[in-house]
Amino acid sequence: MIRVLAVILALSGGATAAPDALSRLGLRATEGAAPGYLPDTACAQCHQAIAASYAEVGMAQSFAAAERGVANLKLGTAQYTHPLTGQKYRLDRHDGQLWFTQTQPASADSRAHQLKLRVDWALGSGHRAQSFVHQTAAGELYQLPVTWYAEKQGLAMSPGYEGRDHAGVERRLRRECMFCHNAYPDVAAGSDTPGQPDLYPQQLPEGIGCQRCHGPGAAHVQAVLEGRGLAAIHAAIINPAKLSWPQRNDVCFQCHLLPAVEMIGARRAGRGDYSFRPGEKLSDYLVHAEIVDDAMPQAERFQINHHGYRLLQSSCYLQSQGEMGCVTCHDPHVRRVGAAAIGWYREKCLHCHSDLRPDHGRTANTPEPASDDRDCVRCHMPRRRTQDVVEASVTDHRIARGPFDAGQLLAARAPHQSDIGDLQLFNAPASMLSAEVAAYRALIALNNGSGVAATSALAQQLAKLDAVDASWWLQLARYQVAHRQYPQAGQSLALLPPVLRASTSAQELAAMIEIGAGRINAGVTQLRKLARSPGFQPEMHYNLGLVERQRQHPGHSIAALRRAVEVRPLSAAAWYQLAKTLWMQGEGKAALQSLDRAQAIKPDLVEARNLRARIESDRAVEDSDAAGHVEQ
Repeated sequence: MIRVLAVILALSGGATAAPDALSRLGLRATEGAAPGYLPDTACAQCHQAIAASYAEVGMAQSFAAAERGVANLKLGTAQYTHPLTGQKYRLDRHDGQLWFTQTQPASADSRAHQLKLRVDWALGSGHRAQSFVHQTAAGELYQLPVTWYAEKQGLAMSPGYEGRDHAGVERRLRRECMFCHNAYPDVAAGSDTPGQPDLYPQQLPEGIGCQRCHGPGAAHVQAVLEGRGLAAIHAAIINPAKLSWPQRNDVCFQCHLLPAVEMIGARRAGRGDYSFRPGEKLSDYLVHAEIVDDAMPQAERFQINHHGYRLLQSSCYLQSQGEMGCVTCHDPHVRRVGAAAIGWYREKCLHCHSDLRPDHGRTANTPEPASDDRDCVRCHMPRRRTQDVVEASVTDHRIARGPFDAGQLLAARAPHQSDIGDLQLFNAPASMLSAEVAAYRALIALNNGSGVAATSALAQQLAKLDAVDASWWLQLARYQVAHRQYPQAGQSLALLPPVLRASTSAQELAAMIEIGAGRINAGVTQLRKLARSPGFQPEMHYNLGLVERQRQHPGHSIAALRRAVEVRPLSAAAWYQLAKTLWMQGEGKAALQSLDRAQAIKPDLVEARNLRARIESDRAVEDSDAAGHVEQ
């Protein structure tokens, strides 16, 4: 390492490096929502061996450009038919790119439809599974309906898509999801706050890099380039091994602790999605949700991201009094598999369980080998099929007495549909006020699809707090508008500081409040003004299109809806509404073209199917009338 440092110092001008030393080495630190990060190639200049080893770890391969990410994909078997809908999916390569095709065969009551999308990104290392992502011109990311599973060496439906009514190609990847699948993108400050659109630059990091666990590296590299002492160099970066155990675990738990996939937690008020830094308390950044599943006891719940959740239930962890965690057993820089992994983890177990008898883990009929080959993990942390990603099996980190019935744990199963009886915060800070706890419970419920009651509950709890971050009121107003609580939404917006009240998000909500309260002209005037401003506003254009049609302004409606599908081309609802307005204007052919797109995106969109039948019936009558007129 010292030799590499000397080379870097020489390149940068020695101990008196200029302020632009980073740029002289071709490096640029991020400045926006996640400032101070460098490309991970900068880390590899000094830490070559660690970087080379880490490149084989799943985290380093968690996200990649499609062609690199699916290099080993067997495209000869990359096709799948969804058994419940008959929809067919295929992946193939041509024109130097990877493409996804979705086909709905013709049926008695529907014509055939096909949609073809470029695959831009691969999500997941492929060690267990790998999903596929399309990116629009505006920067939205969409998960595609099929995933490649390593165990079956083929495609099957993506997690959550197994049922008949699934999201298809319309599932957008939100920032809080991408947070755990990739390094922070270089985006503008404030663009990662609640209510901001989930947009990503066309150039993205590829994989969870060094700085997710060690913190932003620009200050660290700058300290090297300026020739500071080792103490200053080390102080400018986080070494998780030197953190207290709770903070050390939080570095891992930022991604490897998800108590319930059915109820994703919420970021703390005032925190951006890309604001977490190693060394701080995870509970200061987000609150996790825990569910009570009436059909599944807590001790039996086992989901794909339950590494930390199950570890915290282990006797080993509980008896350590908090002095244990992920890196007790794992070296995050090294991927270990096979015989080498067995020995590595056995030594970790024996560090605490040194009093085990030599014959522990061996049967009476097994002769003692020349070296210790006992596999602690196989008996005490067996692989199990997960309840939410049923095509994959992973190690159960709830260390328990064995042995277990491996056949039963790995048997094929249907996805478990949770029967949620209650929602609680998981390990909420003791300092959190009861009203704040209740407010987060309501917000999490709203974020995960709850209705009017949760909106009212959130408003009631916020009213009990003396100091409320402004972001609460904006989130509350958004849900109040969605649930048509217009007077209450207006009151929430009034509590925003002037700078937030002037934001596009708040102004759009204010316009919808005007329309909902019956002051339609004022609301439409405001929406039209917003429509002329730059920015990504597909929902606003969509809403404007519907209101303009209601006000008998079809021309304005068509213009707004065309703008909506231009910026968000994978919205079946917007294409359908555009078709409806075009048909009302007598533009049947253009309406059918829009319906083609709507049904290619969402083949089972009943409204589109019914409108198509009506348009085709009208056109048949028109053709018949025209033929009769010619004969006369």
